[in-house]
Amino acid sequence: MYLEIADDGVSLHQPERVNDLYASYKQRLTPARLHEVMAEHAGGELLPDGNHVMIPVETLRRLAAGRVPEGWESDFEGMLSYARSKDWMNDDGTAVRAHLEREM
Repeated sequence: MYLEIADDGVSLHQPERVNDLYASYKQRLTPARLHEVMAEHAGGELLPDGNHVMIPVETLRRLAAGRVPEGWESDFEGMLSYARSKDWMNDDGTAVRAHLEREM
């Protein structure tokens, strides 16, 4: 699954694919604008390295709702468990780190 960040908001693509999580943007968004868009749409936050974002787990669930097959929640929890084992989640487990890619 991936979170697409655009000037007008965020959207979740391929939510059924829980074995890969990343964020992408196609437009020429500055780091400041990426931060603004993500904050305005509960999409998380851009990390200081500029190469990763922290995405709220609740945002992923909300954007996937009604679009995923039965059993998805269990698979999603497995993805989160793996992320925890790699230290890719925040301290309270409410957000997961994802690589940020600029699509050409």
